[in-house]
Amino acid sequence: MSTILKLIAVIVIAAVGYWSWYASYGPNPEERVGAALTRWMPGPLKDWGCGHLNQRFGPRAPTECSPVAPRDGTPL
Repeated sequence: MSTILKLIAVIVIAAVGYWSWYASYGPNPEERVGAALTRWMPGPLKDWGCGHLNQRFGPRAPTECSPVAPRDGTPL
């Protein structure tokens, strides 16, 4: 059981790490994996990431970061 929890922890850490790179330095605002992860981030992390994406890309920021985007992770 411990091995499964460790594996899940590694996957979660890798996903959050990749997403934070995407939000801070990613060259393409519509990159599929980063945009999909944005949908699943909890409110404070999503706000932080969307703030970076909106600052870097302005109107080209992903639709997940639109002011009218739902906060519960449902697609637009």
